[in-house]
Amino acid sequence: MKDFAARIRKIRNAKDYSQEYVSMKLGITMSAYSKIERGITDPSLSRMIQIAAILEFELADFFQIRTSSEVPNWEEESKFQEYGFVTRKEFAEYVRMVHELQAKLNEIQNKLSQ
Repeated sequence: MKDFAARIRKIRNAKDYSQEYVSMKLGITMSAYSKIERGITDPSLSRMIQIAAILEFELADFFQIRTSSEVPNWEEESKFQEYGFVTRKEFAEYVRMVHELQAKLNEIQNKLSQ
């Protein structure tokens, strides 16, 4: 359940929802919700469904549940296996790194064209 806790925290942060907002929507105290996000309390399935609805994600997709008749395409899955969820802060850092690399690439291209 620690994985669930860490992932819902990232999703909540990415949506700019506060713990107070989510706990209010759930009808529980902020302390109780915080314990779920920290992995101290294991939420029931019905609570997980409520959290998924508030944070607007499909619980089945979140856990990557498949029916037994579905055969995974491992080549396709490997592209997404390490994607996960990122926060806005992490995304902004990646964008900054891309801009730095683009600037360095432009520098190199300019030197080569001289």
